Amino acid sequence: MNAQPIRVVIADDHILVRQGIRAFLETYPDLALVGEADDAATAATLCAEQRPDVALVDLVMPGGGIEATRTIRAASPQTQIVLLTSFDDAQQIVAAVQAGALSCLLKDVDAEALADTLRKAARGEAVLHPRVAAKLMDALRRGSEPGSEVLESLSQREREVLTLMAEGLSNQHIADRLGIGEKTVKTHVSNVLGKLDVSDRTQAAVYAWKSGLKQRAS
Repeated sequence: MNAQPIRVVIADDHILVRQGIRAFLETYPDLALVGEADDAATAATLCAEQRPDVALVDLVMPGGGIEATRTIRAASPQTQIVLLTSFDDAQQIVAAVQAGALSCLLKDVDAEALADTLRKAARGEAVLHPRVAAKLMDALRRGSEPGSEVLESLSQREREVLTLMAEGLSNQHIADRLGIGEKTVKTHVSNVLGKLDVSDRTQAAVYAWKSGLKQRAS
């Protein structure tokens, strides 16, 4: 029995962009478009109705991509957000990640990379365009650091897992790196998210960058 395709919603106010993505998705049998929206409010309503696996959201559109991210995550918590933007504005991207975005790509991304990002998003794995990641990390280094008491609440193994999460490694890759089972990694990831009071791996990675944990471990 074939696996169900990954269900995708597009939220972008440019009809030509939506048409292009629609045509691209039709070439991949494991990706299925289930709806389109041209503003933040419509995107949230659509995601509440369709419960897609992934929403591909334009950062700059009516209502704003940040607000779209926030309302989509509230309306459909299982839907992962992939931001698509023409601008590598670190401040907006940090705000979008804090609102619940998982990944961020620039609009010059090629079809294969976009397809791979959608698949990873459906598995809860984050992807950041290299230029976006560089600007994001620079902005976070210059920002205020979180309180050290939260990091101190993590065990040594949880810190190691968090550091590898900040590198973008999957649970299996973390397990291989640390020589432990994938189920054990999942438990550590769950504990880390709970202690940091964040909802997903991307927000945990942002915390690691802001706290300096990632730099200290490098």
